Amino acid sequence: MPNIRELLDKNKLVLYLIIIISAFGFFSVVHQEPRVSIKPITESKMTQLEKLARDNQELKERLSKLEPASPVKIIRAQQPSSNIYDLSVVDVLVDGSRIPFTKVYEDPTWIRPDYQPYWHSKPGIWSNIPDRIHNSYHRLFVTIGSNSLWDEALHDSGLVEIADKFKLPVYDDREENTVAIVALQHHITDIVMFKNQIVLLGTPTRTGVQIIAVDKRDLSSNASGEVLAQNTSQEYLLQLSTPDGYEIDYNTVTIPY
Repeated sequence: MPNIRELLDKNKLVLYLIIIISAFGFFSVVHQEPRVSIKPITESKMTQLEKLARDNQELKERLSKLEPASPVKIIRAQQPSSNIYDLSVVDVLVDGSRIPFTKVYEDPTWIRPDYQPYWHSKPGIWSNIPDRIHNSYHRLFVTIGSNSLWDEALHDSGLVEIADKFKLPVYDDREENTVAIVALQHHITDIVMFKNQIVLLGTPTRTGVQIIAVDKRDLSSNASGEVLAQNTSQEYLLQLSTPDGYEIDYNTVTIPY
């Protein structure tokens, strides 16, 4: 029969083993990877201040594109130069000659938008408020048919979204021969020209858009009665008119020859 001392030594050994096993278990629990994911902080207080400063600078730049830095009076009306006689529409209709044109696109149900997404100040290219106000006065936009100038006319008139529905004609395989005309809320039926004045005869409408094209070579021989020499430029006055000779809108264009 074991004596008391041996029993105590065995009990101590068991106790030591229990303590060691418990210590290892506790250590493994304490040092194991946490089961709860902790999201890192992406922006410190300084980063947030920098972001606010950047946003403030962006808003300043957008504002500078929208309006003048100080209150000023702006008049953008473009008057014909002294090279154009500026006769009455009736005189042009009596003495002028008809010009052929091509109907490129027509939608009588089109409603003119008050605002287009590409006029927003975020892109900044077309967002200038004085420009938007000036263009809203016009029903007539005219340009030569180069890609860049035609793209500008589409943005100014608010017609970018229908650009893929038509293609401008190219006369004699030269895009510079094309004169593109956009008429908003006006149905053009005839074009009459005398000297440098071009009357777009038609009926005003409450809705609708019409795009037509003219070969500039049909305009060159009518400006002065003779075909213009090359490497010259000619200014024209275009007038939207009612059938009885009342001007609705006008615009000017300079065409190089």
